[in-house]
Amino acid sequence: MKCAVDVGFGFTKAVNEKGKEVIFPSAVAKTFMTDIGLKPTSDYFVTYMNQTYAVGKAATQCLITETSFSEDRFVNEFSKLLVLTALMALESDKEVELGLGLPLMLYPKLKDKVKNYFEFAEEIIIDANNIAHSYHIARCEVFPQGVGALFSISSPVEDGTYCILDVGFRTTDVIVVEIKNKNINPLLDMCFTVDKGMSLAVERLGLMIERKYGVSYDTSLLFDIHERSHISVRGRKIDIEPHKKEVFGAIADDIVQSISRRLQRGFDTFDGVLVAGGGAFNVASVLQKEFNNVQVLDNAQFANAKGYLHLLHMYE
Repeated sequence: MKCAVDVGFGFTKAVNEKGKEVIFPSAVAKTFMTDIGLKPTSDYFVTYMNQTYAVGKAATQCLITETSFSEDRFVNEFSKLLVLTALMALESDKEVELGLGLPLMLYPKLKDKVKNYFEFAEEIIIDANNIAHSYHIARCEVFPQGVGALFSISSPVEDGTYCILDVGFRTTDVIVVEIKNKNINPLLDMCFTVDKGMSLAVERLGLMIERKYGVSYDTSLLFDIHERSHISVRGRKIDIEPHKKEVFGAIADDIVQSISRRLQRGFDTFDGVLVAGGGAFNVASVLQKEFNNVQVLDNAQFANAKGYLHLLHMYE
């Protein structure tokens, strides 16, 4: 079964060729199961190599949570746990053809390391019901994030020059490509990574809440901020939508300005600006105030994973 997993700094997104999709925070915590008759209800508790872990939202609720931002994360147990949990959540077959991605700035350095780390691996992961899931990764292909998003587009893209913005949790990838007669040529001088993403908005929102209401909400507690319109403060429900709008708009504007300073041409000179990633709508809303050629890709948060899946088929 072909499966694609986009291990982001904020969230892990995964799809398979049957159309199933899963998403959960890229967080892992060592833990243990207690026999008190309670079943875990949020995300995943798994056992791997005789150690029990909370993965995803369950991990964000643990005392010590790993949300690694180092480049080594892509070739260590942290990444493997996220990928195996995603395969389990996708209800994958034992034989897996796996598509993965890397941030643009790390792709040349880590592509082969990641491929070698996952390809031909034989893995067993045990779920909370003590059911073992075995996987043989028969094939692993590694693609640049952002480029993957381009291949998620179902309708043919016309010839022209396009700027793809992949707005992630920690970083934003900028990829400029020229498409001619269905051939895609990256313009490498205009491809780069901005070390800014929507985690800045989460951090700033946490500080704003702390200053205004005197309560602390760290990044892990605000992972699901897109889905929440209220927080609890001393037993009261506080509407945070106005704060979210202000903070996310300011960070999106900052990201756009950072990209503009590094691009060798204006956004209005591209045939299209295609925006993907978890922060796509925030950044696109800033750009669309000034430019008419800006499009948010369908299912933007899953665009990379869907693109990897498409590329797996193309490179058979």
